Amino acid sequence: MSNFFARKASTDQRLLKRSCESLLGICSGLLADGHLSDEEIRFLDTWLADNGDIAYSWPGEVIVKRIRDVLADGVVTEDERDYLKSTLSDLIGGTLEESGATSGVSTRLPIDEVEEILIEGNSFCFTGSFLYGTRNACHKAIEERGGTASGSVKVSLNYLVIGTLASREWAHTSHGRKIEKAIDYKNKGRQISIISEEQWVTFL
Repeated sequence: MSNFFARKASTDQRLLKRSCESLLGICSGLLADGHLSDEEIRFLDTWLADNGDIAYSWPGEVIVKRIRDVLADGVVTEDERDYLKSTLSDLIGGTLEESGATSGVSTRLPIDEVEEILIEGNSFCFTGSFLYGTRNACHKAIEERGGTASGSVKVSLNYLVIGTLASREWAHTSHGRKIEKAIDYKNKGRQISIISEEQWVTFL
């Protein structure tokens, strides 16, 4: 019986991964002409509704939330259209040269490969801009789960989380100072993990 559930979980994970890849492909197609029409937004909303499980995984949950915000009053304003278009572009890396989203350039950022992220009892510092929400929203998510949010990189820090919208030129930015400080502590033997927003959200 346990083998059955293990196989089912593995199959479900593969199907979810395939759905995520399909979603990113659809978003790429919708943005191919540089415009996002009302019909395309509603098509994406319908597709997400038909593939409900993706709303509970990255990046589907972000897109679902953004679309619900945009369609809440039934009218898509130009500001909302640009807002959604920017979100989709950043997520798929379709405008990587302009957006500087971390997706697709993780090798440029010193992201650690981690098997798990323990929130309870550990401290987190956030740098860059986050698709998850504001910095306060990120701090609240940590504190609600028994962790501690720090505004700076300290010797006692456990995780530095880099936002998805971090600049490719991170070394020349203000949030780059936090990254460099964390690297310095790591080089001195401190147990600090530098992780991406995507990794962090996966373990929330």
